[in-house]
Amino acid sequence: MAEPGAPALTGTGILPAAASLPRVPSFGEVVAAHRARGDLVVQPRMGFADPDRMRQGLLATRGARAATVGTITLDSYTRVGDHDAVARALAAGADLNGYPLVDADAAGTARMLADALAPAFPVQVRHGSADPRRIVRTLLARGLHATEGGPVSYCLPYSRLPLVTAVEHWRQTCETLAAAREHGSEPHLETFGGCMMGQLCPPALLVALSVLEGMFFRQHGLRCISFSYAQQTHAGQDEEAVAALRRLIRRYVPDARTHVVVYTYMGVYPRTPAGALGLLAESARLAVRTGASRLIVKTEAEAHRIPTIAENVAALEHAAAASRSADPGGPVEDTGIHAQAQALIEAVLTLDDDLGRALTVAFARGHLDVPYCLHPDNAGRARGYLDRDGRLQWQRIGAMPLGDLVTVPATEPMTSSGLLDALQYVQRTFDDRFDTTRRYITSTGTWESHMTTTPLDSRITAGQRPPGTRAHLTSPVTQAALRIQNSILAGSREHLSTLGFQEMMPPIIGPVTDPGVRGAKQIDVDFYGHRYKLMTSVILYKQASLLAFDKIFYVAPNVRLEPLETADTGRHLAEFTQIDVEVADASREDILDLLQGLLRHIVRHVLRESKADLTALGRDPDVFEALLRDDFERISHPDAVAHLRRLRHLQSTDAEIDWEGERLISEQTDRPFFIVGYPKGSRGFTDGESSTEPGVLRNFDLIAPDGYGELCSGGERTYEYRRLIERMRETGENPAKYKWYLDLAREGLRPSAGFGLGLERVTRYLAGLDAAWQGNAFPKLPGIVSP
Repeated sequence: MAEPGAPALTGTGILPAAASLPRVPSFGEVVAAHRARGDLVVQPRMGFADPDRMRQGLLATRGARAATVGTITLDSYTRVGDHDAVARALAAGADLNGYPLVDADAAGTARMLADALAPAFPVQVRHGSADPRRIVRTLLARGLHATEGGPVSYCLPYSRLPLVTAVEHWRQTCETLAAAREHGSEPHLETFGGCMMGQLCPPALLVALSVLEGMFFRQHGLRCISFSYAQQTHAGQDEEAVAALRRLIRRYVPDARTHVVVYTYMGVYPRTPAGALGLLAESARLAVRTGASRLIVKTEAEAHRIPTIAENVAALEHAAAASRSADPGGPVEDTGIHAQAQALIEAVLTLDDDLGRALTVAFARGHLDVPYCLHPDNAGRARGYLDRDGRLQWQRIGAMPLGDLVTVPATEPMTSSGLLDALQYVQRTFDDRFDTTRRYITSTGTWESHMTTTPLDSRITAGQRPPGTRAHLTSPVTQAALRIQNSILAGSREHLSTLGFQEMMPPIIGPVTDPGVRGAKQIDVDFYGHRYKLMTSVILYKQASLLAFDKIFYVAPNVRLEPLETADTGRHLAEFTQIDVEVADASREDILDLLQGLLRHIVRHVLRESKADLTALGRDPDVFEALLRDDFERISHPDAVAHLRRLRHLQSTDAEIDWEGERLISEQTDRPFFIVGYPKGSRGFTDGESSTEPGVLRNFDLIAPDGYGELCSGGERTYEYRRLIERMRETGENPAKYKWYLDLAREGLRPSAGFGLGLERVTRYLAGLDAAWQGNAFPKLPGIVSP
């Protein structure tokens, strides 16, 4: 039935993580409220092993410019119930492909959800399990009440459990969920039957399975149910299928709160960004035209890798924008989908009053038969194919009761090449239709391009990747940015040399490197049988270099395997360069003054030597007026956190300012500023602790204005042997790894302070570029294979 009594989306109270909960709007009620306002709810398929990343993903989803609900997708080990493997992975720090809800620390999950959950922002757990009993008990205990799946749809494609066993598991699961309504919100369960196999399953069977699973849920006590349908190969056929689904829901599940959820195409995805976004927009229009309430989106990265948080948010906002411009649907063509789906449902209902037993018998007899599904309990005699118009049709129906409704064509059996061609139909269609720039990704995962870059137009779209090497190096934007970068280096050397600094050549490898790099992984190299590291930072070597000179600097290359989601921040590269400076016997305040003077000198040098390039890139010199005129403000970390919370950004008080926080706070000013005094525990052992404020570090970040974020980090150093040992142990480092460094400290290191100024980030800021990679000749983004 249609959603009655949709509540207004008001209130921001946090939902407590406990089994006994106050009454808050259910998942279905929140979706209905958005529907009543004319908004399509858009939802990502997102899951990260780290609770902080999962929290960031939920908050980013909640903050998207769209009507959204949250998703926690579980990891594959949890899906199959291999909890020992989950424990081993967590102990080893392995990056699971989803959130390990069952085995994750309960307190950590509670903190994550406390930040993210709100009455108007429920979260659904997605898992893919044929035995979700433990998953559901856990999600209820954590204060969640929405999940998805089904006894057929999460058994046949994803499991080798006997169907009869999966049915029993799902019966118990439904009853557990239904009983939870006594402790708080109405639980919600979504069928996955309308997404069976992702592609090449004719729509009538998808519709029938979605309805049958929903009936199974209702029979076992659920009263709030959503019914899925996955976008297929032909827009008109999809509209007919969703119309049939809604009619059958009204007939067979009339006494539950229900809505329809459309899934963006789940098969082989377009490889070009334009094709992927075109397909996503079409799925949003399908949802609007057919009266669906919710859309599960996919991103432009789907064909290549797991998408980042930023890519998920971009997809949500793209789908929402497409839905707002969609025309409402009218009458749909009737090619027999409704009649076929109803015939399949009725055939199952005649087998047994218990729907679980009826489903088991139906598959055993081939009355339900999923094309190309290899599960032992699936008959495997049915086949689908694409006709000339791109519609999915039956090629063989096996023992399904469709003989008087389907005309089976006299065609040759499906060959392997024909199957591959059909599987790639949607990918080819949308890449060809939308790829006006003729950009594509090669089999190695690198960008190539035949597009002519508009001279000196440096604008790029959110998440855009570097083009091929030739296109990048011959681009006037790249050439202008690199000339500006050359001026930055020349100005830096000029200023530092005038102040008596000695430039030294940096090491590239060593037995250890800086351990305090947030979220990034180090790279090992075999150095004649010894495990060495590529430098993530030369901070240890800078301290050692002060044994030779009082003031030194490096122009130092660094390699950091940053988290995948940083590929789209515009600020991160896996390989980059820093202007690394260190001064003996200096305080943090000395270094702040030095850095302010250095950046001002760099800006003046660039304005003088690269004026033509700045003009060509459209960078107005007046934007640097405040930088050159006023001192850079110095604000404490607690004040920065408080300011971000006033901006409704839930920044942690005991951690570094996160990347979104950097962007937000950076947008609030017209000149660079310093954040000083980060809490102990947020940075590595090299950052010195205040002697007058225990627990506060004598460090800083330099933040650029206008959303450009962090340019530089630095501070006073820990240098005394005893204190270094203590700080290493506090931060979980093994002092034995740092023998050469600690040997120097035992004999005496000099007190010092310094910083590392990111060359590509400064280039981006001064040139007004959208991304740091535009200021790197051979850019390497996290997770993107490139020369």
